[in-house]
Amino acid sequence: MMHSSARMRRLTFIAALGVYGASLAGCGGGRSSVPATGSQALQQAGKVPVTFRIDVPQQTATAKLRSPRYISPATTQLAIDIEQGEESIAGYPVTVGLTPTSGGCTSSLASTYCQLTLTLALGNYTATLTTEDANGTALSSAQTIAFSVVDNSTNVIAIVLSGIPHSLQIASGAYGVVGSQSAGFTLYGAAPQPVIVTALDADGNTIVGPGSPTYSASPVSGSGWSAVAPSTTAPNTIVIDPPGTNGSGATFVVTASYPDSTCSQSGAVCRATFTITSDVQTLFVANSDGPSVTEYTAPYTGTPTTISNGVTFPSALVFDGLGNLFVANSDSNTVGEYAPPYTGTPTIVSSGMDDALSIAVNGAAEDLFVANAHVGTNTVTEYAPPYTGAPTTISSGLDQPFAVTFDGAENLFVANYSGNTVTEYAPPYAGAPTATIALGLNQPYALVVDGAGNLFVANFAGGITIYAPPYTGAPTTITSGVTGPIALVVDGAGNLFVGNYGNSTVTRYARPYTGAHTTVSSGVNQPYAVALDGADNLYVANFMANTVTEYAPPYTGTPTTISTGVVRPTALLFTP
Repeated sequence: MMHSSARMRRLTFIAALGVYGASLAGCGGGRSSVPATGSQALQQAGKVPVTFRIDVPQQTATAKLRSPRYISPATTQLAIDIEQGEESIAGYPVTVGLTPTSGGCTSSLASTYCQLTLTLALGNYTATLTTEDANGTALSSAQTIAFSVVDNSTNVIAIVLSGIPHSLQIASGAYGVVGSQSAGFTLYGAAPQPVIVTALDADGNTIVGPGSPTYSASPVSGSGWSAVAPSTTAPNTIVIDPPGTNGSGATFVVTASYPDSTCSQSGAVCRATFTITSDVQTLFVANSDGPSVTEYTAPYTGTPTTISNGVTFPSALVFDGLGNLFVANSDSNTVGEYAPPYTGTPTIVSSGMDDALSIAVNGAAEDLFVANAHVGTNTVTEYAPPYTGAPTTISSGLDQPFAVTFDGAENLFVANYSGNTVTEYAPPYAGAPTATIALGLNQPYALVVDGAGNLFVANFAGGITIYAPPYTGAPTTITSGVTGPIALVVDGAGNLFVGNYGNSTVTRYARPYTGAHTTVSSGVNQPYAVALDGADNLYVANFMANTVTEYAPPYTGTPTTISTGVVRPTALLFTP
């Protein structure tokens, strides 16, 4: 097979990595030598204060003013264990004293108020709370609450050890469940997933401790859905079991039950409802040898549907908002557009292309953008639907564009491999770039922009650089564990995954990305692409092994291997 010159150059660079890769470890961005202190130091470390504020009602006040009375005289402390993304955080659990003489506590006639301030990185967390006696013996079942740590906020988690439930809060309890109680949830995949139920009092405090309610849930609509009752070790976690049918939905009612008359108290709320929809995604794999695009339905290990009509050397895949699939063929200078179910004859787009290496679709107009990576062409071509007309050509500031992507505001970013720059273009894109990013770049190969607008760049010869908007400042630079990176993906919590072609690993970095990383290597062989499904399972296209490997969080176990129909995989894509 004949390949374009840019493709040949790219594979040659990769093959030569072993010669010079070891010299990259010392490269990095400059930092101020002046040490920061206090809140400034926390912000630079990507952490902010988080305060657990606990109201411990006095027994006399509880007896007179509240029902039921949850506080045992033996209760002296609260154990707080914290996880992020279903992974334990080192240093936890910690305990906070709950007596009037405990540090951080103050008393009134009605209550003792205690607080514990921690420092956590921005992101989503779960805290497991257990009341204990002075010997550390548990006096209540461990209850889990979900919370988020955000910038420019007080980040206070309010807890009360007694109270009348004023509302029931249902929150996401797993990677595979996204959304909210008010807007509805989406459950990704066919596996059962947990949700967390929490009782709140009239002041919005989370009610915990002995005497907290037991919970149950059942579907009131939706065929094939069911719920598993909480266990004694996770008393407020309900597991939702979907039917495994894509697009099916259900409404659940959650009931809080007490051993006394709490639910008959004035203002008490002991029932809540939520809606949930199943999204069983389909996986698409671009196979450079074959050549083909293979389509797999969950759990992805079966025989795929093969798309080969119009496919020559697939280098990139993307969907538009209507579910049409676009396949970039770098050696034939074409992009094929396939309407669902993708097995028919494609619309072929070719005007103005020269080594179609990367493609993107902007959500506003559904225009198709193609990075033309052939040496000397230096263009990105834009095609309006139905894509068969002459393109608009973007050329200002470009120098062998290898990757294109968009941020949430529809700004276009282009990685210029030979120019060692990333150029940004505001709509309508045809003029000079609005920004040219050059600091810290060294053969920029892949791009991704997270939900906050932070730009991540994989530099094939120089690690990962991360730029905060408006991208004019010095980047954060990652070199530890990075060798010949050519693929990037960021999950919803801001964790960064890097496919390192040069040392056959995928490395994972938590915000602020400068700390220790975790390494995925089992089954990884020259990763060409990485992707996450809706449940944050990690998928790796292993170019030399002819496989796609799947890793469930926290990514430390043995992978599931997809091999049927996979030949030199170069791109991965899930249905939206």
